[in-house]
Amino acid sequence: MVSNKYERECVEKNKDLFQPQLPILTRAWYFIQLWGLKIAIVVTFKILRFLRPTPPESRPTKLLAYPCRPNLRTRIFVPAAKQADDEPLPLYLDLHGGGHALMSAEFDDEICARMANRFNIIIVSIEYSQAPSNRFPALTNDVVAIAQATIDNPDLNIDKKRVVLGGFSAGGNLALSAAQVPGLRERLNGVIAWYPVMDFTLTPDEKKASRPYRNAKDLDDLPDFGPIFEWGHIPVGQNLRDPLLSTRFVSRNDIPKWIYIIGAEYDMLAKEARDTAFDLAGLNEKEREDGMYGFEKDSCKWTLVRDVRHAFTHDLMDGKGPDAEAMRKLRTDEILEQVGDWLFRGPFSKY
Repeated sequence: MVSNKYERECVEKNKDLFQPQLPILTRAWYFIQLWGLKIAIVVTFKILRFLRPTPPESRPTKLLAYPCRPNLRTRIFVPAAKQADDEPLPLYLDLHGGGHALMSAEFDDEICARMANRFNIIIVSIEYSQAPSNRFPALTNDVVAIAQATIDNPDLNIDKKRVVLGGFSAGGNLALSAAQVPGLRERLNGVIAWYPVMDFTLTPDEKKASRPYRNAKDLDDLPDFGPIFEWGHIPVGQNLRDPLLSTRFVSRNDIPKWIYIIGAEYDMLAKEARDTAFDLAGLNEKEREDGMYGFEKDSCKWTLVRDVRHAFTHDLMDGKGPDAEAMRKLRTDEILEQVGDWLFRGPFSKY
């Protein structure tokens, strides 16, 4: 007999659940919507970049593709203070968000440049193939191959003993997925997952019910697109509880030592991220109650960033207006401070 809710959840995790084949008209409609969204975002982003070019200080130092994935260029950010004869610097590998189907590594330019200069580290923003042309596990395989090639690149002057993989939203999911793969896992000191999607077994309604709301208009943007993204990313017949896909079910022994998961308070993905952090840290019921907004236990850390929504670091999905923008900037600056402190106490600490 199962004695408590955490043991019941553990039993539920062991039940397989497979991606179904959708009706043909639904698939056709999702195809049209997803490709329409992809085209619209590409066009809109190009127009915005033309009207408001990326500031020189936020542009990558270099673009580089590797033979293992010649069509996917990485974006390399070297801190401005870096000198050619300096000692090797820590490496942070970045993965952009976008539901596994949208955006590109270029969307992370500003925050990558900011982190590189603020922390004096080398950041490589990885481009990966996207749905629906490429489905799971193709994206994870791209990340693993490019991450390996980056770590092995002698021209980067990186400290190979201090490497962290991180990502935003879908990129956070891919970071925890790729970090499980033997060969790469042993070369990573840590993972940072920023407001990640982690559980594909839950419905959008279940996720929406798990978060607080500021007012009647404070609605998530994700539920409308979630089923479309999942159709594009997940092949029919795929076990949705595969930890490489739904990283909510990852085993602590299958990922690097240092783990930092960051959630946004007004985000339907926050609960699955928090529950994952609880499980990875092995918290008991009392510790879970006390750690709702944040905890650090051994090498696992969780922070719920207050007063913001999904993608708050990129100003993509939060409310408009000066107050919301001021709060977004404040919370982003605060969490970057925490991330930097954690990095150099943990995975980037001197060995």
